[in-house]
Amino acid sequence: MKHIKTFENFDSINEAFQLDNKINQGLKYVIKTELSFGKIKTPIYFFVGPDSTTSYDIFGKKNRAEIEKFVGVPYSDLVAHVEKMNGDESMDAAVGSAVNVASSDHIYAWLNGTRIAQLCKEGDADAVLAYWLSDACFQLANLVICKEYKSTQDLDWLSDDGLTKEWEDYTNNDKKGMVPIIDLQVLTAMLVEKLTPTYKKFMSKYL
Repeated sequence: MKHIKTFENFDSINEAFQLDNKINQGLKYVIKTELSFGKIKTPIYFFVGPDSTTSYDIFGKKNRAEIEKFVGVPYSDLVAHVEKMNGDESMDAAVGSAVNVASSDHIYAWLNGTRIAQLCKEGDADAVLAYWLSDACFQLANLVICKEYKSTQDLDWLSDDGLTKEWEDYTNNDKKGMVPIIDLQVLTAMLVEKLTPTYKKFMSKYL
């Protein structure tokens, strides 16, 4: 079984997330709720930053090389794009958002505040803000459920089966032991509700 690469070898991963600095704004939120397969308690990390390069800085600058291996996009490419845009990614962002797994206990979402703010100016701001947050929350919920459900089955959720085939099976409610799609819907809605005030606060820096 093939396993995805994670940031398990990061230096001090638990301290690496820069939740409050001049570049990114971040929040750690511990999800505590009950789903069809039992109670869950999982931390997630939510960030808003000014440009694509800062999506790597939430783990500390010393870990950029490891992030490159994991994400597959060289940091130098992000820097080149930002420079091409004269430091302003409002019209074109190399990374608009990222939802990923940093380690078995670190699930995170990062949004490009500059790009989202520009899209808000071009259309219905409330709708644009809702779209980007709900998309991130949907992906966060998927990863959280995958992690928590697989742990009840003593399965490796960071495998190909855990991360690429989960809902293909879960939506089949006739299949014994599978998680119903309602769990994904409920947790997505819950994350949207809980993160909206923080998200709006973070985005006020760009709007």
